[in-house]
Amino acid sequence: MKFRIKKYTLITILTLFFQSSFLISQTANKKLNYYKHPYWIEMMNNPKSNYFETLKAYEQFWQNKKLPNEEDDIIGQIKIEPNKKSFLAKWFKSKEEREEEEIKKYSFEIKKFKHWKLKVMPYVQEDGTILDADARLKLWQEQKN
Repeated sequence: MKFRIKKYTLITILTLFFQSSFLISQTANKKLNYYKHPYWIEMMNNPKSNYFETLKAYEQFWQNKKLPNEEDDIIGQIKIEPNKKSFLAKWFKSKEEREEEEIKKYSFEIKKFKHWKLKVMPYVQEDGTILDADARLKLWQEQKN
């Protein structure tokens, strides 16, 4: 009886150990799918993100997608046509219309990304890290003297 309890305890402990190590390895090796989710927005807002990785995420997200009109292009330049859709078409959107709506919501983020890219370009190191505010101030003071 004691042998059975020890045997089951040992099996249970080993099973838990292997399951936990498997879960840890899955989270450690998890690659981000830049094509499906706009991780570049989060990376752009994170001061510790890598510049080159952020560019890669942006390019992969928009790789096979049509870029939306920028915010300046949208204002005052789109002619509104009368709505001539059928009753069912008003209720059910086509795949193209859903994709167009999804893409339009990123127009302001693209503008912010382009501004961010210009703003941090002088402070990008060779490894892709971006200088923080203190390092930028120190660099500015060195150049001033």
